[in-house]
Amino acid sequence: MKNLNYKKVKGYIEGYYGKLLTWNERIELLDVLYKNNMNFYFYCPKEDINHRLKWKEQYSIKWLKNFSKFNRYASEKNIKVIAGISPGLDFNFKSYVEGNKEELNLLIKKFNTFLSHGVAHVAILFDDIPNEFKFFVKNKAEGEIHGRIINETIKELSSPIFAVPRIYSDELNIENKNYLNDFFKTVNKNVQVFFTGKHIVSKTFNSNHQIIIKKIKENKIINWDNYYANDYCPKKIFIGPWENKNLIEKSMINGTGMIETDKLILEIVNKTAIKNNFLLWKAVLIKHNIPNVFFYICHHFMSPCFTFEKKIKTFKYSENTYKALDFLLWQWKTKISREWYPYLLNLKHDLQIFDKSLSFNRVLKTQTNPIQKVLKYRRNLK
Repeated sequence: MKNLNYKKVKGYIEGYYGKLLTWNERIELLDVLYKNNMNFYFYCPKEDINHRLKWKEQYSIKWLKNFSKFNRYASEKNIKVIAGISPGLDFNFKSYVEGNKEELNLLIKKFNTFLSHGVAHVAILFDDIPNEFKFFVKNKAEGEIHGRIINETIKELSSPIFAVPRIYSDELNIENKNYLNDFFKTVNKNVQVFFTGKHIVSKTFNSNHQIIIKKIKENKIINWDNYYANDYCPKKIFIGPWENKNLIEKSMINGTGMIETDKLILEIVNKTAIKNNFLLWKAVLIKHNIPNVFFYICHHFMSPCFTFEKKIKTFKYSENTYKALDFLLWQWKTKISREWYPYLLNLKHDLQIFDKSLSFNRVLKTQTNPIQKVLKYRRNLK
């Protein structure tokens, strides 16, 4: 059996909501990973019906043909593809505990299909499923059962796998305080486990859990990094220097699903991994033909807000802010400008709302009905 004790796991996670890349776009990302000395691509898009919502259904012949081509190209670039299945939404854990292996066999069959089409590794994901296990299964620990499913899969495949536990961040621990200990006590010691750190979106990777700290020392934890992800805040985008310096050789970036932006982010991560240097970061953006005027407003796009933060950031606005936005909106024309257009326009509208220069008619045109009502109430618009 292969050993998954990789010292370096750096790359891209296609693991977000709301976007689904094309196969040509995935090929483009492989090229960028190769150029930036990254070695993994994790295929687990939430919008792939057969990955999550209808995981029991097999992929089409056309999909598998494209998947094979993708894996061959990745192999040529020395990039290992992990292909994941997320079965937890409707996996019958009660039936499984009672000895029924029908759904487990469906999962294994799907993984064997992946492996026969050239994928390097497979993964089971239990993230983002309802906290309902205790209502269906009595007298069994959720973490233990998830670990058992992974172990039986490994045995049938004769191959180690990657995994995402349901409690994949310290902040989720409140849902099941024993989960992580039960999971790691059960799961095969060779499994590489993705974890996001103290928070689902972390500034720096760390954890208060002794079992996670122990597994980091054993080289069994990979940082699933949501620093640049924006599926949870679709009016925002983040493209600042990479700040998540811990586990630097075992970090994978969950992207945005915007191909040009994600290619840029991967280069930013590579170039700013050692030093969080503004000049290094600026040079990368200039290389990608981001206009100098962008740096007048770049502070709005540098980094996400984090769970632990309690204060609103303070920025200064001026007429130059509007001039910069107008240039970027109406005169900057590239592939990446088209991806950033809604974020730039949303920022302009929000600034106009803040300084009360957005007319009521424009509020009606540009804002959703709840925001229209809030603004009318607070500003007494007529």
